[in-house]
Amino acid sequence: MSRLSIRRAHALAPAEVRARLERAAAKITERFGATCRWQGDVLKIEHASVTGEVRLLDREIVVAAELGFPLSMFRGRAEQEIGRILDRELGT
Repeated sequence: MSRLSIRRAHALAPAEVRARLERAAAKITERFGATCRWQGDVLKIEHASVTGEVRLLDREIVVAAELGFPLSMFRGRAEQEIGRILDRELGT
């Protein structure tokens, strides 16, 4: 398995960050069939090829995931795509 870790700073209120991440999670669910659910301030993401989470901190978002073999070959591309989505949603 391959690990993925992404951090992004933000200057948004907690409720706004959560709302924006919920929009992103809805897109991920629709596009890839992943299951996304909140557990406190942690958005858990599960898919046959990915297990991960998005942690909401005061001024930062932290994405951590383990990629299964099929996706591990595209780790760099996955990091870029997730980073792009976060930048767009967080306005960074």
